[in-house]
Amino acid sequence: MNNRKQSTEHDESTEENLVQDLKESLKDTIDETKDILDELEQTVETTIKDKSMSDATKKIVDSIGSEIKNSIAEESQKNINTTKAINNFEEE
Repeated sequence: MNNRKQSTEHDESTEENLVQDLKESLKDTIDETKDILDELEQTVETTIKDKSMSDATKKIVDSIGSEIKNSIAEESQKNINTTKAINNFEEE
């Protein structure tokens, strides 16, 4: 019985580490994507002389950034809700 409990605790610890690694990886990817989009916006601003083209491109880049943020927020909320449901189920 005690071995089974230790095994379960070890599995949970391993899962928590994996989840933490995935969160950190996702955060790094998001930060890199944000940097790329910022650089793209800077490049467009400095190289495209047509103001309307530059503004349109910046608007598209901003839209992409917003979509990423919204998508991440939605997925995070789903994960939080799933985790809460699992925890509630385990408590019962």
